[in-house]
Amino acid sequence: MNARWKEIIQLLMKSNDPMTSEELSTHLYVSSKTVRNDIKELNRLLQQRDLQIDSYRGKGYQLKIMDDEKLTQFIQEHLEEARGVIPSEPETRVHFLMEKLLLQSDYIKMEDLTEELYISRSTLKSDLKIVREILENYSLSLDQKPNYGIKVIGNETQIRFCISEYIFNQKSVLIEDNPDWISILAQKDLEIIKTSILSKMRKHNIIISDMSLQNLITHLAIACKRIRESNSVEIVQDELRDMKDKKEFAVAKEIVQDVESGLGVNFSDKEVAYLAIHLQGTKLVNSNHTQEKVPSIIDPKIYTLVTEMVNKIDETYHFKLSDDEELLLALCLHLMPAINRYKYQMNIRNPMLEEIKTNYPLSFEAALVMVDVLYEKMAIKIDENEIGYVALHIEVAQERRKKHSNHTKRCLIVCASGLGSAQLLLYKLTDKFGNDLDIVGTTEYYNLNANALHNVDFIVSTIPIKQALPVPVIQISTVLGDNDVNKIQTIMMKDISIMEQYMHEQDTFLNQDFETYEEVITFLGDRLVKDGRAGDDYVKSVLERERYAPTSFGNLVAIPHPLEPKTNATFWSIVSLNKPIQWGDKPVQIIFLLNTNKAKKDDLKPMFQTLVKLIDNRNLLLKLLQCKSFEQFRNVIRRA
Repeated sequence: MNARWKEIIQLLMKSNDPMTSEELSTHLYVSSKTVRNDIKELNRLLQQRDLQIDSYRGKGYQLKIMDDEKLTQFIQEHLEEARGVIPSEPETRVHFLMEKLLLQSDYIKMEDLTEELYISRSTLKSDLKIVREILENYSLSLDQKPNYGIKVIGNETQIRFCISEYIFNQKSVLIEDNPDWISILAQKDLEIIKTSILSKMRKHNIIISDMSLQNLITHLAIACKRIRESNSVEIVQDELRDMKDKKEFAVAKEIVQDVESGLGVNFSDKEVAYLAIHLQGTKLVNSNHTQEKVPSIIDPKIYTLVTEMVNKIDETYHFKLSDDEELLLALCLHLMPAINRYKYQMNIRNPMLEEIKTNYPLSFEAALVMVDVLYEKMAIKIDENEIGYVALHIEVAQERRKKHSNHTKRCLIVCASGLGSAQLLLYKLTDKFGNDLDIVGTTEYYNLNANALHNVDFIVSTIPIKQALPVPVIQISTVLGDNDVNKIQTIMMKDISIMEQYMHEQDTFLNQDFETYEEVITFLGDRLVKDGRAGDDYVKSVLERERYAPTSFGNLVAIPHPLEPKTNATFWSIVSLNKPIQWGDKPVQIIFLLNTNKAKKDDLKPMFQTLVKLIDNRNLLLKLLQCKSFEQFRNVIRRA
């Protein structure tokens, strides 16, 4: 394929009608005879792939497409240089189209998209079907007009949320790590936005996490772009009037004044209110209140609600956390903006969600108890991302109970994800190193220079720190798992004894053939009901728990269980499968159904910790999948 042949293919692909040799020659700056010879040679290559350029007397040439897949494969092989970085896979094309349509306010012609992506019109229609399905999740749609093209239409607030969530919030990097992370504004404009937000946060003694700062910069940048393109948010007058009386509106007004003078963008009161809504949905803590037992910024109704939530957790899991005022305060500070996020259908991203579910499954389950209370009292149903953050606070509280004192080594924690994760690292490190470690505090990346480091031996950071510092920097995982802090192999002996305690031959079913997770749960549940070890509502309860959040944890493992204890003993029902099945968004081939004693208040934490270690040991799991009998299964664990 020479360059001219490639261009002939591209011209014919984007043309709905036949093109004459004269029309092609005009585009290619060659003679008509050269075009006819090129097409003759080109057809020999195309016919090897069941493709062909047909000739119609008096009309010209047209690319005959009988199989879109073969055309796509041909393009990937022969037009790669012309394509550059244009995506070729359906998934990447859909993301490209989403970004293209969301970041352009005008109509885009279908012909331009097929030309840019080097795909047929039928392939584009197939991709746009998926785009429409994604947009529906944000109550948006595609408008299509003859001779104009297509564009995204819907509520302006939802369009901005969609831009933030789908394009920018899927990226987990911080702005400091990648200055080109958000490309819709010039770098100098982004710097003005960032400087304004930080200066007003400091002025009003407001502390936010690096992730929340990034979220605010993103939404303000999107707002600037959309306002410049004459797209404004709509907020009803009653909400606007109420918002003007809130502190967040005053702070937003100050930020906007800086942005207006720096970027030349005019913000209406409705746009100021839109920014204030985002401030309400951010974890805001006034540093003047952090020493109060119940800070004045806490709504008494929220405090009462959180107290009831923690009491319910203690009732279910016996953590004994109801007297932990630090936990109650942390949950209040998280819940207030979370409720505002729910009210305005705002998106929140939790980059640690999978790690939280994997490393702290018991705390995640306890967080689901809180979700039940929240729904019961306020009809608010929060998603997995919020639940993950709540689980972090619960894990922090559990680690706090094991806190030691009299430390010698001194370190500072730098964490990008906020107070909850920073505190969790603090107590995990304290518990692990005991008297050898004194953690002097935690800080955000952007506030690092404001901290005196003369009394610190080293820094523990969850993100790379490129600047030169007078003390060493140790980078660790955001969620401090066992692999980060504890390599001691002898712990496995304890794990093995715990495993064997809950394993029984009558409840182990190896090399089974099931197609769905519902079949697995129903099979195991029905056996328990038939044996009289569980009530008739058992299967329903386990399936209901799955609807909250799938219990697949990666490494081919799922750990389903009922919402509440349903059996008279604590044990595992185990299934291994001949082939993996889809469980939520992950493949699963080995299942541990957890059954807990509804009468006896067992300490479940060791059991969950053992399962976490099992999930992390992929080699062990693969060996377990090869087992044909319970004896083999047990022996593999014993030899681990």
